[in-house]
Amino acid sequence: MSKLAVITGGNSGIGEACAWRFAREGYEVVVCGRRDEQNHDLCQRIREAGGVGHGYAVDLRNSRELAECFRIIAINHPPVTCLVNSIGIEGASFTRTEDYDDAVFDDVMATNFKAPWQCMKAVLPIMRLAGAGSIVNIASLAGIRASATGGSVYSASKHALVGMTRAAAREYAPFGIRINAVCPAFVRTPLSEGILGDDLESVGSSHPMNRICEAQEVASAVYWLASQDASFVTGIAMPVDGGTQA
Repeated sequence: MSKLAVITGGNSGIGEACAWRFAREGYEVVVCGRRDEQNHDLCQRIREAGGVGHGYAVDLRNSRELAECFRIIAINHPPVTCLVNSIGIEGASFTRTEDYDDAVFDDVMATNFKAPWQCMKAVLPIMRLAGAGSIVNIASLAGIRASATGGSVYSASKHALVGMTRAAAREYAPFGIRINAVCPAFVRTPLSEGILGDDLESVGSSHPMNRICEAQEVASAVYWLASQDASFVTGIAMPVDGGTQA
């Protein structure tokens, strides 16, 4: 039976690493993101490597586009086995609460919280009918404690994502559906490189393991949570932080 993993925000950074990991593990992979060229390029490379990849250009902040995207996925692909919500933005980095722009607040919450919530709503009925499924939300260490860079709004969006993960996990556990989150510390991605620039490596040295996290390491945690190796694990927010929370 074909296994289908839908990766939102999957054409870069952690999402791209997840797409590669699931493809290597034999999943058919669907990548959803705004950048059509990046979607196409990633899926082409996955196919050239022997995997199965499909890309859909969609603004997941737009409810109608999101609903149409998942309708098309349901028509053209097997039932969703796993959803990985990797969509996310930082917002206005290093900005005090009193100086935060309302429009940026709305964009951060729409991207980091509402879009994953609506993606979950799209796949949960499918998984409930199947009696199985796994959802992994990419949160952040900022979903457990305050963000050092994103401030109160980014922290609030990731705390909301973790809270939703835990509540939904309790709701859907009786249906054989597991819902978890991963909470990475600083990860080497285009997003973090854009925010921190040359300071990224020095920030990595603040982790007890004295280095930056690589996107593939987060993808490994995501895949484990999605796999049957984690069959009795649901409702957790797993730090992937090099010992920072210790």
